[in-house]
Amino acid sequence: MGNLLLLESSPFALHQPALALLADHGVVLEPRAEETVPAFGDRIDTSLMALFRDGRAPEVFEALYLRARGAVFDVVRRLAGERRLPFDPLEMVQDTFINVYRYARGFRDEHPGSFRAWVRTIAQHTVYRAASRRRTRSLQSLPEGLQEPADLRELPTQPIVDREDAGLLVQSWMIFLGHYSRAFEHLSERDRLALELVEVEGLSYADAASRLNVGRSNMKMILFRARARIQARMQRSMGIEPADVRLVG
Repeated sequence: MGNLLLLESSPFALHQPALALLADHGVVLEPRAEETVPAFGDRIDTSLMALFRDGRAPEVFEALYLRARGAVFDVVRRLAGERRLPFDPLEMVQDTFINVYRYARGFRDEHPGSFRAWVRTIAQHTVYRAASRRRTRSLQSLPEGLQEPADLRELPTQPIVDREDAGLLVQSWMIFLGHYSRAFEHLSERDRLALELVEVEGLSYADAASRLNVGRSNMKMILFRARARIQARMQRSMGIEPADVRLVG
């Protein structure tokens, strides 16, 4: 029971619906006698991925994302660092999970560590493809005559691919918005109002400052701190090392 409670309360917690689905499919939610804690986690992740492949339940995918995002972030950060690629690791993590969603049908749960190995492979390919696209853009910037002619004809399957990409983008954006919404709710009432006045109602800093009865320079600081707090809380909730943003007060 202690290990089940750990699953429910840790930073890589599983939502109750995902736990219930795992239990319904006969997944043992506590470490077996021969399992280490990492091996137990690998087995749970593989079981979640298999459940999502077969049922496409959004709560299962969200639980898998919450559990695995930190490890995937470490992989893409290491790969980008080794090759000195100027990529945002967070963007690469999102692209990796978009591909996890897209290619779920190809997942094979052959052993407890299947998902860990599979998602690392996807993360590597995501980084390599991004590097390849960057090289291609560099070639395309060469003077005319030093690059291959581009074939601008649209493939017959391109509309289907575009629709699939749009759907995957929506899924990824919804995950992002969920983290933003939870971070926003932790702000003070004044900080939330300040962001709403400027970012939703479109008021100038001066007009927003007048509504809040503060000075214009103070308004700028309120907004800076509010945005920094949202960023820091989102990074923590997504299992990403927070940026070094120092807040006063």
